[in-house]
Amino acid sequence: MGKFLKGILGGFSGKIGNVIGAVWRGVDYMRSLPRKSSKPATEAQLIPRLKMKVVVGFLRSINDLIKIGYQSYKGKQTPMNAAVAFHIDKAITGVYPNLNINFPKVVFSKGRLLRPSAPGVESVTPAKIKFEWLNNALATGSSTAATDMATLLLYNPVKEQFVTAEGVAARSALTFTLDVPAEWIGNDVHAWMSFVGVNRKEVSDSVYVGTTAVL
Repeated sequence: MGKFLKGILGGFSGKIGNVIGAVWRGVDYMRSLPRKSSKPATEAQLIPRLKMKVVVGFLRSINDLIKIGYQSYKGKQTPMNAAVAFHIDKAITGVYPNLNINFPKVVFSKGRLLRPSAPGVESVTPAKIKFEWLNNALATGSSTAATDMATLLLYNPVKEQFVTAEGVAARSALTFTLDVPAEWIGNDVHAWMSFVGVNRKEVSDSVYVGTTAVL
C-alpha cells in the first residue's frame, strides 16, 4: 500500500481502474487491486486467516469494552487492532481447522490499575450471576482506588451471546449480582471482570473469573 500525498488532485476513495484509494486515520492511501490467483491457498495461508476470523468474530460484540480496556494503545494501532493481535497470539486453541477461543486467556482490558483480587462467580438464583472480589486498594499507594468501578463480562458459548455491565459497583463494594437472559438457564457461562478509574482514563487488566452453570 503506497501513501498518497495530496497534490493537485487531492485524496480520493474508492476504485479508479486498477487502483483503490482510501483514508485511514486522516492519511490518504492508494493501492493496486490484488491479483487473482488460480492456486488454492495453502494451509500455512489458511491458518492465520481462520485465526483472524475466529478472534474478530468473538471480539466485535464487545467493541465498547475493548475501546476502554485497550485505550492506552494509540497512534496507528487502534484498540481493536491491539486486542485482535493479542488474542491471535495468546488466546487461540486447537488444531487447524478446529480453532477456537481459549476463554481463560481472553483479556478485554490491559492497564496499570491493580487487577481484581480473589474474584469469584456463582449462580445464586434463577438467571442471576453473583460476582465477588476483595478490596485490594487498601494495600497500595498507586492510582488504584476503592472507588474504581467494576466492569463485568459473561459469555454463553451455547447461545454465542455476551452480557456486559460497565461501572456497576465500586472496588469497595466487594460484590455485584448480574441478571442474565432466562433462556441461559441450564447453560455454562464464562466470566471476566476488570476495574476502570472514575475518570475512565485508567484501567486494570481484566481477569478470567471462571465458569458457572446458570440456575
